[in-house]
Amino acid sequence: MKIEVKEYMQLQPSYPKVKDTDKYYLLVALHMCKAWDESGILTTLNEGLRKRVVLAITGYYQDIVADAGLWRTFTKLHNEQYGSPLPHYDCSEYIDYELNVQDVRYLIWYILSEDDGCDTPDAMDEQIKTLATLLYNVLDLDYAKAPAAEDYSYLWDIDVDSPDERQETYDLAHWLYWRSYMMMPSARKASDSVMDEAQALIAQHGERGAVPMLHDLNDRLMATREAYMGPISMPLAQWMRHITSKD
Repeated sequence: MKIEVKEYMQLQPSYPKVKDTDKYYLLVALHMCKAWDESGILTTLNEGLRKRVVLAITGYYQDIVADAGLWRTFTKLHNEQYGSPLPHYDCSEYIDYELNVQDVRYLIWYILSEDDGCDTPDAMDEQIKTLATLLYNVLDLDYAKAPAAEDYSYLWDIDVDSPDERQETYDLAHWLYWRSYMMMPSARKASDSVMDEAQALIAQHGERGAVPMLHDLNDRLMATREAYMGPISMPLAQWMRHITSKD
């Protein structure tokens, strides 16, 4: 299994621009791929699904190192609503807003459980637990020295209420909804829900002619369909206010 440069870059907030820290985090993703392949754990899973797991964990790592606020928001809201930072797992030794093996374990289970082609795994599955420890160790190896991802470091600097930052706010919303590690499963379900409509537009107007209408369709989904991470679901605008609030 190998993450291609484009597969990694397409999930970065400033894509197609390349930042200095992108090489570092792509290497982290590749190290996780190698460690997973050599472990023999759950390696019979579809390669595309395994790549999504690695890319989601890489995005989480970028977020945590930069303290960008995505995972902080999710665990904070989950703790407020359910009394624990995460579903399923013992968080008695959990360190808020830091790298945690429980986070990696949850992300593996979550990405697998949201895939329609994969049988929903048991959250307490021992193979998932072992794999989480393995990938966590890859992340933890240089955690103290890891550079803050430039793409993620700017998220808290955006004022979503400022008319002068309207384009930056839209760009953040589009990335968060469609390409961020946290909402990838949500976006896939949203996209699936309008697939018939999208195909009808392409059949009527052709691939090139349908592009503006497909963009409008995506924007409508962003504005009307709630985005979720695990049991936390809310409108995208509400997610953005929480993430950029600096609380």
